Amino acid sequence: MNTLRLFVLMIVAAAVSLPSQDMRNDMFGVRRAGHEPRVSKRSDVTQVEDRLRPFYHGVASGDPLSDRVIIWTRVSPQNGEESIDVRWLVATDPTLTNVIRDGMAAARSSSDYTVKIDVDGLSPATVYYYGFIAYGRASLTGRTRTLPTGKVDHAKLAVVSCSNYPAGYFTPYGFIADRNDLDAVLHLGDYIYEYDADTASFGGQIGARLGRRHDPDAELVKLTDYRTRYSQYRLDADLRRMHQQHPMIHVWDDHESANDAYTDGAQNHQPEEGDWNVRKAVSRQACYEWMPTRESTSGVLYRRFVIGDLVDVSMIDTRLEGRDKQIEEVGPSASNNAKDSLNKPNRKIMSATQYEWLTGNLSSSPARWKLIGNQVIYAPLNVTPIDTTYLFNSVGPLFAALLRPQVPTFQSIFELAFYGDVWSNYPAQRRALSTFIRSSAVENVVVVTGDFHSTFAMEIPVEIDEKVKPVGVEFITPSVSSANFDENFSTVAGLSVIQSQLLKTVDTTLTQRNGHLRWNNITDHGYMLVSFFPDSVQSDWYFIKSLTERPTAQRWERGYYSLTGTNLLSLSKQPAVSKAVQDVPAPPDPPAVTSVDEQQRVSSPIIILGCGPNPAHDAFSVSYIVDRPLPVVLTIRDVTGALVWQSMQAIEHGLSSMVIDTHALAAGTYRLEISSGSAVTSTALIKK
Repeated sequence: MNTLRLFVLMIVAAAVSLPSQDMRNDMFGVRRAGHEPRVSKRSDVTQVEDRLRPFYHGVASGDPLSDRVIIWTRVSPQNGEESIDVRWLVATDPTLTNVIRDGMAAARSSSDYTVKIDVDGLSPATVYYYGFIAYGRASLTGRTRTLPTGKVDHAKLAVVSCSNYPAGYFTPYGFIADRNDLDAVLHLGDYIYEYDADTASFGGQIGARLGRRHDPDAELVKLTDYRTRYSQYRLDADLRRMHQQHPMIHVWDDHESANDAYTDGAQNHQPEEGDWNVRKAVSRQACYEWMPTRESTSGVLYRRFVIGDLVDVSMIDTRLEGRDKQIEEVGPSASNNAKDSLNKPNRKIMSATQYEWLTGNLSSSPARWKLIGNQVIYAPLNVTPIDTTYLFNSVGPLFAALLRPQVPTFQSIFELAFYGDVWSNYPAQRRALSTFIRSSAVENVVVVTGDFHSTFAMEIPVEIDEKVKPVGVEFITPSVSSANFDENFSTVAGLSVIQSQLLKTVDTTLTQRNGHLRWNNITDHGYMLVSFFPDSVQSDWYFIKSLTERPTAQRWERGYYSLTGTNLLSLSKQPAVSKAVQDVPAPPDPPAVTSVDEQQRVSSPIIILGCGPNPAHDAFSVSYIVDRPLPVVLTIRDVTGALVWQSMQAIEHGLSSMVIDTHALAAGTYRLEISSGSAVTSTALIKK
């Protein structure tokens, strides 16, 4: 979501000009991955560790059931092969001695050299360890666990969303990795961001300072773009370690495709970027390739997980499956036409098929708690009118005079933030779902939500200010790193001097207009832990001290619990207890090298992470890491070694990606060399 930034800009009627895109053309039309060619201006220090080769992106597991779980890895090709043989194994011990399942798989260029195995025949409520072998090398060992069956007295889930790579370090992921008592990590979307490298309002300036600029440096549009961005994110050590230690259950939100996406388009998709359905399809493909998500035969993302008799989890898709376009003109001052459109009884945030699936889960489940993993704010919130009393009384007469004419614009953007890309934009379907929960006497509904880069603890009414029992509770997780209200305020010239007053205005408006809101925090980053017991559920919020400093600390900020059958929230004096049994973590290093030849290999400062397709038709893409600032030359040679094409690149450092237009190449076999001085790394390039 980008409404927070727009909200800030409109207050001061500021104009933001984005950096222009430099163009580069050469013999074969080399371009940086993204929808437009451009010269690299990198200052990144993204690196890979040779100890992980060729599994630089680590391992992951996901979508655990009581008898199976997905295990995942990616193999970086060493010679541009179309397919790489990979052995996988699952054991009951961290040393992978007691192997209970194993097999062979292929890492193919058609799936970006990723490997996903749906390992079945497992026992419930059991911790397993797994790994992969390719090129005579072993991957990191991963830890995963299956879900329990029968009676369960304690379940614990970490909940995260909104991890924008250039906005800061993924420190919350590292703290989650340190835990040894989680059933799974729920990721509620915005796992990646599709923006280019220089969009300052989404972390570009911070990313440049930290060496975390986005790659590709243009906005993601094509399959190669999305694959490269996932590759960059998965090289992050904190994210890699969290995946190594815990199974993940992920649903996409908008930034896995484009900002404010809906079924037929997106706010951040323009006609010149091609067909939306094509972009949506390739973004989904890359997501399924890179995430340990079980793919359904019907192609839908929404799915169900059952944690014994304690928790029934429905992970929903409110983004790409059935959502109508958002109404942007919202609030009491909206036109009658906009209000009529907003309130149409058939407006939907999910398809009728998914709605029936969800309500069927809720009404039929015998579990004590019914958990909905949801992308955008569910409970209704009222932010009309804005409480400007404190603001005007605290900023002084000069600022008050400057801000007063902006109040109508301030109000409209404030309303768009809280009524726009959320369930409130689909009032008929939200009212129908909440009414169904009440009329069907579905007890103990818990909604966990991401997207908004803020923390909320709410009781869920059908309508605001009603004086009857709520239909459930909603816990909203803060962002891992994406900008909050305070960070957006601080990026606009002139607002820093009144930042505290603006934040207070947001807080007072929310608290005074919404009696069902028990707590909110709009400035901190971190994650939630949600703990389920037979008699209660508790959400605990953990915040980190800094996004841009290492090392940094985390703190337990607050917890709210709800007793079974009440749908009411109470403040907790302490975090929920840890599980009595702590799982043994997976080891930090891969098992020993299994090949003598590998032990004799000399490390290169240039490493190819991915390439393809092979054979190539119209284009060939390559992504590579340069471990220190070096002038880089890309060369294509034919089978005789003769020079066919050469491109002198700027000094490179970190992750880079390129797409080479191969129309001018005759059919045949070539080698693409990436060199700096005497250091040369190469891969096969086959033109069909």
